[in-house]
Formats: sequence, structure tokens, C-alpha cells
Amino acid sequence: MRRAVVVLASAGGYGVPVIARLVQAEEDSVRGVLHRFNEMGLRSLGRRWAGGRLRQISPDDEQFIVSTANTRSTKLRRPFTRWTIRKLAEYLATSPDRSVLVGRERLRQLLHKHEIAFQCAWT
Repeated sequence: MRRAVVVLASAGGYGVPVIARLVQAEEDSVRGVLHRFNEMGLRSLGRRWAGGRLRQISPDDEQFIVSTANTRSTKLRRPFTRWTIRKLAEYLATSPDRSVLVGRERLRQLLHKHEIAFQCAWT
């Protein structure tokens, strides 16, 4: 998404220093995105060009994530009644038992894999 913002801001007439501040990146990184876009077009915005590889999560960490997600938040002394992806990710990062750093999208993928969904019952 940040690469798309860089391209859109450039198309809007903003310069590299302004775009770099906008997306909180180095000017060289912004120039690289723009050069790659000029060479490849929209293909340069695909996932293949995303930075870095996915964090490897061990099977033990995955099991801990699943068991935590299946535990009621009040049982873990959390002041809310239902988990959200954001609240679960924050809890996992600061858990007194075990700290697991996982992004919200990766957490969503893991929960989907294990068929866990947080649903709110509207009354």
C-alpha cells in the first residue's frame, strides 16, 4: 500500500522529499519505488516486491496463538469480553507466559487456517 501511495503522490506532483515524509521512508527508497514503477508499471506494486520475507512462526508459537485465541479474554484478566485481531496481537506480544510477535495480517491468516473467527452478536 505504501508503494501505491508513493506512486499516487508522485502523480499528484509532489516531490521526493515530501513523499518521503508522507510515507515515513528514506528518499532513496521512494526513488527506488518510482524507478521500478517507471520500468515495470503496475506489476511493481504486487506482493512480489514487498520488503522482506514473512516471519517464521514455530509450531509451538502457532499452538500458543490458537490456544490463546480460544481462551476467553476475561479468563486472561483482560478488561473486555471479546478478542479482536488487534487486541489479541497486543496480548501475544506482552503475554506474561510467552511473548510472540506476530502482525495482524499474519495472525488473521493463522486464525483462518484454524477456523477461528471472532464474531460479534448484535443485540
